[in-house]
Parts: sequence; structure tokens; C-alpha cells
Amino acid sequence: MKLKLFIKIFVITTAVSCFSISIANAATPPVNGSVILDGQPLSFDAKPIVINGNTMVPFRRLFETLKMNVNWDSKTKNITATKDDLTIEMALGSFKATVNEKEYTLTQTPFDSPEGTVYVILRFISEAVGATVSWDNEKKIATINTK
Repeated sequence: MKLKLFIKIFVITTAVSCFSISIANAATPPVNGSVILDGQPLSFDAKPIVINGNTMVPFRRLFETLKMNVNWDSKTKNITATKDDLTIEMALGSFKATVNEKEYTLTQTPFDSPEGTVYVILRFISEAVGATVSWDNEKKIATINTK
């Protein structure tokens, strides 16, 4: 009886350990990247980073460069950006975002870095405003064309 219980506990512990290891290895470590907007390098106060294939950039600089009005609600952790008839809304830690009240699922959540910089997905925002985005994986450069 004790042997059966020991075997069950051993099997469960081994299975959980293997599952935890595979999840930890699934995420790729972040790397620094850079951004080109309409042929010009775009500088940020904090470096863009690539996490699991997503270029993440400081939100305010990106939205303001795209000539959008931006609002950050520090209590709710919500970001709202508007320009003409376009409204983009997202929240820290949420995979959901809306563009003109249509809901989308993000591949990476917006987040707040330990230094206090709020990051958003470059591609999602750029494409929401009608821009095209390309990625040079070798050089780690995202290129945005708004024209």
C-alpha cells in the first residue's frame, strides 16, 4: 500500500517537474532591438526589447511619434490613444486590446518595467494606425512605414 502511494507521488512529482521545465524553456530571453520609422531611427528613453518575437517599446514615445493623443491611467493601468476617428485601448498585463471598440488578442501583454517604463507591442500599434512593419531578425531592427 505504501509502495503504491510512493509510486503515485513520484509519478505526479516527475510529471509536474517536467511540465514546469518545458514552460520555463518556452520563453525566449529578451534582447535589445531598434526601430526605424519612415527611414529615420526612432530613439526612446528606454531601449526597445524583443520578447518572444515581439518588439516592445515605451508606449508614450511611440504614440506621440505617430501623432496620437495618449492617456495613461496609473490607477487602472489603462492606456488610451486617440487620433481623429481612431481609438486604441489596452491595459497592463492584459492580452486584450481594442481598436475602435473591436477586441483583439495580443501576443504579448503590455507591461511596466522595473524602471517604471510602460512597454507595448510595436507591431500591433503600428498596424492599428495603418502602417506596415517589417523585421530584420539578424540586426534586430523593426522598420515601420506610415506612408
